[in-house]
Amino acid sequence: MKRRTLLKGALTGIPSLMMSGAFGRSASFAGMLATGMADPFKPSWDSLSQYQVPDWYRDAKFGLWAHWGPQCEPAYGDWYAQQMYNEGSGAYKYHCEKYGHPSKFGFKDVINVWKADKWNPEELLSLYKRAGAQFFVGMANHHDNLDLYPNKYHSWNSTRVGPRKDIIGGWAKAARANGLPSA
Repeated sequence: MKRRTLLKGALTGIPSLMMSGAFGRSASFAGMLATGMADPFKPSWDSLSQYQVPDWYRDAKFGLWAHWGPQCEPAYGDWYAQQMYNEGSGAYKYHCEKYGHPSKFGFKDVINVWKADKWNPEELLSLYKRAGAQFFVGMANHHDNLDLYPNKYHSWNSTRVGPRKDIIGGWAKAARANGLPSA
């Protein structure tokens, strides 16, 4: 398989190019939240200016980002959890046809339909590595506020609803197995 074909396949699926390494310390941001580790930064520009970009990110030329979560269940684009409630929008019409009225079957219900049963992070990260990715970033939370990792502070996370899986943990394990730094 040609590298261009491999790359095209990787980019037409779930991931988008991601060129940001905001959480590139040895512990991922999601991991810090999940373990309750204290945030090393204060809410000020001075504090954030102390951040050191990790060497692996500075040297990397290409990375992949997976924007993959419960919005993939209806497969009707980004911001589905918001748009499905906007009467007259395409997402609203689609939702009514597929699931029924949002007042009866809301996004919390969509999340519980999402099982992630065909998700194979090892296979995907291997593909990304073969495509030339030098790092990987997985979405830990989106506009629906569902954490895709265990969270001791609340139960609204993918280990307790929906697929009942640690999505970020699965991505991280697969990234490590493929020698890719991840955030």
